Amino acid sequence: MELTPPSTPSLVIISVYRPDLLEEARHRLRDHDHVEVVLDRRVGERRRPERIETEAARASDRRRELINEQLRTDGFAIVPRGV
Repeated sequence: MELTPPSTPSLVIISVYRPDLLEEARHRLRDHDHVEVVLDRRVGERRRPERIETEAARASDRRRELINEQLRTDGFAIVPRGV
């Protein structure tokens, strides 16, 4: 696993299917106070209530899909806090 710590406050999300990466990521990033390593607890998407689609909602959905793809392919995703 090759992790370069980001310089902004970030979350490193580890796939629930790759728990073997969790301790390694925590160890490698332990000196970076602005990074939090967490295990993705989602198992399948929950149904969302019907909502009016806005540009912001569509952007959020695209961002979520990108994160999901990174979790599937790499076993982890690095996202800025607040996203």
